[in-house]
Amino acid sequence: MLPRWLPAILLICLLLATPGCWDRSDPELLAIVLAVAFDLDEKNELYQVIAQVVDPVAMGGAQSGDGGGGGGGGAAFWTVAASGRTPFEALQNLAGVSSRQLFWAHSRVLLLSERLARRGIGEVLDLIERERQFRPIMSVVVVEGDLKGLMKAEFPLEETGGRGIDRMLITTRSDTSIYVLKQVSEIYNTLSQPGIELLVGKMAVLREGLPAQGGEDSSAQDQGGKGGSAGKISPVQIGGAAIFKGDRLVGWGDTNHARGWNYATAMGKRFSFVIDCPMHSGGNLLSIQNYAVKSRMRPLVSGSDLGATITVQVEGRLEEISCPYEHDLGVHGDFIKRVEHACAQSVRSRILELLKLSRELNADVLGFGNLFYRKQPRLWKEIEASWDEIYPTLDVTVEVEYNLTRAGMVADQIKER
Repeated sequence: MLPRWLPAILLICLLLATPGCWDRSDPELLAIVLAVAFDLDEKNELYQVIAQVVDPVAMGGAQSGDGGGGGGGGAAFWTVAASGRTPFEALQNLAGVSSRQLFWAHSRVLLLSERLARRGIGEVLDLIERERQFRPIMSVVVVEGDLKGLMKAEFPLEETGGRGIDRMLITTRSDTSIYVLKQVSEIYNTLSQPGIELLVGKMAVLREGLPAQGGEDSSAQDQGGKGGSAGKISPVQIGGAAIFKGDRLVGWGDTNHARGWNYATAMGKRFSFVIDCPMHSGGNLLSIQNYAVKSRMRPLVSGSDLGATITVQVEGRLEEISCPYEHDLGVHGDFIKRVEHACAQSVRSRILELLKLSRELNADVLGFGNLFYRKQPRLWKEIEASWDEIYPTLDVTVEVEYNLTRAGMVADQIKER
């Protein structure tokens, strides 16, 4: 019979032999990065990286009830920047100005400056893809304006700017679809396929929403403004799109172009717009919200003639009526049919506006070339080399079917006495 103390000795030996984490980083030694931005110093030919880091001291004060935006009136985040000959070198140079090891896995937003985007974002994307801490679910934004100022700015209702940007992107896409929300994984997917160009959401910096500038310093470490949301102005305006050729920015699209892309690809969640009342003139308007969009693209080949068809199906509802109508709002009424026709024309015009701009920039952001690559692979091998010459004159037909399924919570409007 085995002695009673033997199992205890074996257990102790097993515990001593169990390996620990040889390269652990204790949480108190880490600095959590909420947002990361890349810019280009054209004068010195250097990449710049800007990180927005959680300030645990200020966050602790905010959670204790000292007020929003940070404890003791300070901001709940810290902004740090560094430069380097490559994006990775710039990232490594941040270690010289931070007392803690920067931890990138919680970063939700990747911001790219216009300067960098016009030069090319390939090197930055290569770093993001290879570095183990960066996540492919980060939202990608191209910023027009003062990127560094934006990284220092605070957002109303949010403790940190990075969280404010992330939530603003999601809210804008969900409510209006005036923005094209893309994650890092979608960027890689687009750039790795033939016959399609990149289109990314745009963010414009508003000077009146930025903190006061205190001088230039390429490795500055700045805190945002004082706590509380009263009197704060949003530092950005979200809407529109950045259009790329390869990995280089070639032009901007406005909110209508972003809507057109979301319609044609059925990627938007909600769309809202205002149209003229089809039965009454004189400034009478209707407010419409679309809540379901389906789309389909088909290639057309007739001998040597190439073309494509985009078919879009939309369902929407009336949100506001400012013009008089005599009949009820049944789905088969003449009033509804005219509204549906006007809505279909509005959707179609947005898609055509995007198509026109993409032809002018010769950037196939809707992926007609990729359509031929997938549906007509043998033909694509013949036309791939000359697609830049074919696309601007490609015959594209846009068909829109619109169904107005709801009239809101009421079937009639208030009558004047």
